[in-house]
Amino acid sequence: MNEPGAPATSAPTEPLLRTVGLARRFGGVVAIDDVHLSLERGRVCGVIGPNGAGKSTLVGLLGGALQPTLGRIIFEGRDVTALAASERARLGIGRTYQIPRPFLDMTVAENLQVAQFSRAILAPATKVRGECQDLLERTGLGDVATLPARSLPLIRRKRLEVARALALRPKLLLLDEVGAGLVDSEVTELIALIRSVAGPERSILVIEHVIRIVKECCERLLVLNFGRQMAEGPTADVLKSDDVAAVYLGTGRAAPAAGAASAAGAASAAGAASAAGAAPAAAAAPAAGPKQPPATVAGEGRPLLELAGVSAGYGQARVLAGIDLVVHSGETVAVLGTNGAGKTTLANVISGTLRTTSGRVRIDGDDVTGLPAHRIAARGIAHCMEGRRIFVPLSVEENLLIASRGVAAAETRHRLDEMYALFPILAERRHTPGISMSGGQQQMLAIARALMAKPRLVIFDEISLGLAPVMMDRLYEALGRLRGSGLAMLVVEQDVDRALALADRAHVLERGTFALSGRSEAIRADARLRHLYIGEAD
Repeated sequence: MNEPGAPATSAPTEPLLRTVGLARRFGGVVAIDDVHLSLERGRVCGVIGPNGAGKSTLVGLLGGALQPTLGRIIFEGRDVTALAASERARLGIGRTYQIPRPFLDMTVAENLQVAQFSRAILAPATKVRGECQDLLERTGLGDVATLPARSLPLIRRKRLEVARALALRPKLLLLDEVGAGLVDSEVTELIALIRSVAGPERSILVIEHVIRIVKECCERLLVLNFGRQMAEGPTADVLKSDDVAAVYLGTGRAAPAAGAASAAGAASAAGAASAAGAAPAAAAAPAAGPKQPPATVAGEGRPLLELAGVSAGYGQARVLAGIDLVVHSGETVAVLGTNGAGKTTLANVISGTLRTTSGRVRIDGDDVTGLPAHRIAARGIAHCMEGRRIFVPLSVEENLLIASRGVAAAETRHRLDEMYALFPILAERRHTPGISMSGGQQQMLAIARALMAKPRLVIFDEISLGLAPVMMDRLYEALGRLRGSGLAMLVVEQDVDRALALADRAHVLERGTFALSGRSEAIRADARLRHLYIGEAD
């Protein structure tokens, strides 16, 4: 209320976009939890967060591809929560997708016209062509208007993705990971494009893992962690926050003692040693105290795994660019980096689920480049994949038995007993559907399934993704016991602190190359580590 005699004040304007208590659950997994977002007209704001924080789920909810479990979405004062994506697009909400999917056999101009006619199907053709040409020039595509979309390089396809969204004349433009797969010079182009389409007539929400893009384009940032908003404010202030750095680096808590284990845990380590194919004597190594040196000192003897000059990608997107990596028997090596740095691509190359475009992969000195995944697995390499990949119709025990097909019944039972000793909850739930368990229990099942093959080296890809810290600690305690058993491990992880507490050596990926490499202690102390994750260093 105004005091008597005071000048009247205008009511605050309604934000263009507002969410109230927005939440989304996938079974037992909470992807978005109680998010309150407000975006003013004409603003460019960013949403960042570590892998699994809920960024893609949020953009799916705002664009209409997903429906919230709880909460409301208000656009221009209207509740649009129940509206489909097509209805929201007609109201003025446009979006891009991380992987551009134009109509490949249509020309660039025809791709834009499809979007235009979907907005105004009865619009005169001459008007549509005129608007199309203006949009092509504005987005830097005028010189390729008559070329088929399949002929465009990735950065041009990104431009076309933005242009198609703009053809809907959006008042709100959602840019979902538009920087994915681009090299530095292309990121510079993209930043210029975002700046050119910003203006008072529309708001832009940039969901992004490339920190440079949000740093140079966004006025404000929202940080998500475990689906909840943990920080919001001016971009420069957010990026300087030690709390935000802790979210990315995993330093917001005491580091777990990777090798610590109870007497029962030591017994589990003995079982894990057998499951991993290690000699029984390895299981007798001390379970507590400082990390023990690997069975083979890095740089000595023939490596168990070696990558030389490996490059790989998906279609036009080059993800890895000349990777050199060595893992010796009994050694734990961490591969760190932000979302989109190339960690999972590297894991897929090693396990044979993705072919290299150049370079060599060797196991025990033998060239295995290009071998299919089942032949890589037969050489003792197991892959605990990101996303757990639990077989939905199968019980816990049936999921485990898949990894030991062809093994004698007595040996199979022995391996099951070892896994149940390592993760007792799996024994309790052995006859229940694997998919019915919590996210952390499913991750235990995924780890145990990889160990059932009795591998010499296991690739653990983002096993902490989407899990609560207490569950992460339990999983890393199990990895610590496996390390003590002599099992070689390649830990692909975004949580820096946990991975460095476990590993002997580490590499930090940035845009497909190793920006930092060395002993874990040296990586932890390097000031460049923070810069690689959030673009700000002390």
